[in-house]
Amino acid sequence: MTANRIKIEGKPLLKLNIHDFDKDDISFLDSLGIDQLEADSTNWRYIYIHSQEDFLRTRSAILERYRVLEEKGPRVFLEAK
Repeated sequence: MTANRIKIEGKPLLKLNIHDFDKDDISFLDSLGIDQLEADSTNWRYIYIHSQEDFLRTRSAILERYRVLEEKGPRVFLEAK
């Protein structure tokens, strides 16, 4: 999982990216709204997050299902629980 701050139409957003997920993860990602595909990659999805509240809710849901293996700045390596 990675995140970066961007601006769209002058408004700041957080782009939360999920990389290298399994087929079993797709319905979970869909339920969180992480359903946008990055370019031609079928194994990289993202969501634009508009508020800190939305970020915390999404992150909490992710951490209920996955364990953090390592954090390196904006990169978080996860493993299914």
